[in-house]
Amino acid sequence: MQIPLPDFLHPVTAGAPVYCGTASGGGTPGRSLVLERGFHFVLCTGGSALIAEGADTAVPKAGEPLCAADSRDTDKGDREKGDKGGAAGSKPRKGERRLQQGDLLLLSPSRTATLRLDGAHDTLECICIDPDYFDTLPDGQPLYNQLSGYLGDDRLPVVRLDGTQYGALRLTASLFPAHPAGSGLYDEAILRHLCSLFLLQTAGLLYRHRANAPAFVKRPNEIFRSFKRLAVKNYRTAHDIAFYAGRLHISPTYLSRIVKQVTGHTVKAHLAELLCADARRLLSCSDLDIKEIADTLGFSDQSAFGKFFVRQTGCSPLRFRRERATR
Repeated sequence: MQIPLPDFLHPVTAGAPVYCGTASGGGTPGRSLVLERGFHFVLCTGGSALIAEGADTAVPKAGEPLCAADSRDTDKGDREKGDKGGAAGSKPRKGERRLQQGDLLLLSPSRTATLRLDGAHDTLECICIDPDYFDTLPDGQPLYNQLSGYLGDDRLPVVRLDGTQYGALRLTASLFPAHPAGSGLYDEAILRHLCSLFLLQTAGLLYRHRANAPAFVKRPNEIFRSFKRLAVKNYRTAHDIAFYAGRLHISPTYLSRIVKQVTGHTVKAHLAELLCADARRLLSCSDLDIKEIADTLGFSDQSAFGKFFVRQTGCSPLRFRRERATR
């Protein structure tokens, strides 16, 4: 998949499907960055940044007013972190939030974010993994399973790291730009293992973060999260909304409405995303033939699986496998 990349992201080695880079506000006040269509891991390492979902959201100018509650949160965060960046003067509008030093932002390919860097000390470090490559990584599924639990949140998924977690994750991230640029015999294997280390480390952080989440949540979000947990466990064998509604003891119509309300996507779209990611991984990394993959993923026959895969990716399973084999 061709990912539109901001200018600060570069392949870790020539042609590699993994990108890394550092962005700062120094020299470019009000710098805006758009991240989309990839697995993005953004760590705020200095100052702060304003983030909003989508690529076209207007970003506020420095000094614009902020509601009292958000001002208290911002001031508290700035005092705790000693923020010296100019972004402290830019106030979030509705739908925006502040990413502070020690915060980790995660984006799946279905989500887009615009980030604004206002201060000279505002700094972000980013790792981006191409979705096609992500699907071939054996340790991508644990990360995706954890990340899927955040899809029902009203805001972009941001994790506040403590000092130990921040230091450990930043140390792992620092290995990406240090990856050997030559044509060594084991360079590709090193990169795959490095990605696996980073993904498992991040999945562990997400798991601990969700375990510490508030016990009381709005009922729609609670229902959606229960649905996502069921979907992750049963998507291969249960493609019908009635199964999930029955397990949650609610009507299919109500579940459909809640999922659409919370995420903006249908139940069918959530199941399709899980199925498609698994299908791409099996086509790329297994010796199963296409009929066996169709059976594994719960399709009635090879033809039904083929039509589903074409709708999701634009190409047939056979063509997808052949293209991966020639890379």
